[in-house]
Amino acid sequence: MRVSLQAVLKSYALMLAALLSSCAVPHPQSPETRLEIASKPEGTKISSRYILECSGDTVLEASTLPAQSDVCARLNEHPGVLTPSLDPATPCTEIYGGPQRVEITGTYKGKPIDAEFSRTNGCLISQWNDVEFLINSGL
Repeated sequence: MRVSLQAVLKSYALMLAALLSSCAVPHPQSPETRLEIASKPEGTKISSRYILECSGDTVLEASTLPAQSDVCARLNEHPGVLTPSLDPATPCTEIYGGPQRVEITGTYKGKPIDAEFSRTNGCLISQWNDVEFLINSGL
């Protein structure tokens, strides 16, 4: 039985294609969480913008936030800090903590986030303190 060179090459090509298609190619992790953190130290003008991307408790490489390695884990432990709410009937101390403002926008585990934090009274200072682990590097 005589086998042509062309038939042998086709066989090898098919085996190689099957072998390569079975190799798992790692895909980059897509972020479950992607937040943009814009800081305004004087209250109006944005002086810095950072990105935080998380997959689970892991900070992804695309993040620019000069964050601690545990920032995503801390965020997952306290997700409510991204959606602060204040009952209008809540009495707040009239303590002025400074003009600083921070805007956090993006998504947290697929949910839209659009929050602003300031230090203009006691209640807002409390909310600021809750997210300080996210924002202290930006000011």
